[in-house]
Amino acid sequence: MSDLTPEPDKEGARRFREFLAGLPADPAALMAALEQLRAVEEAELAAGGIHPVSVVHGDAESDEDAELIYRELPRLAREAGHFAVTRGGNDYTTWFFDAEDAEQASVAFISAVTAIARPWWIITATAQPQFYR
Repeated sequence: MSDLTPEPDKEGARRFREFLAGLPADPAALMAALEQLRAVEEAELAAGGIHPVSVVHGDAESDEDAELIYRELPRLAREAGHFAVTRGGNDYTTWFFDAEDAEQASVAFISAVTAIARPWWIITATAQPQFYR
């Protein structure tokens, strides 16, 4: 390997293998375990003062949808308060509010988004988007 090529993360790979080995084989038990992991992630974020908001908006199928998703939602987030980062795909976006007023900002953002949301949008105060009602 050249000096610029990073060494494989053997410890990380080992920990990941152990994580996978510890998951239950039964599908129902696996779903319960993954739900517990999701709850732990949400609790860790809250303990750190981070308040996420996920918006499942679907694909932008029209110019009007694109305007709402790519211009209005970011504008509403900025107006609501400081957010550190967004995470998303082509059918959802999650904002992570993290300043002193993070909780109030997330509530203000949820309220503002609800006012402009399409009927099929799903807005939740979670880091993991909820694709089904």
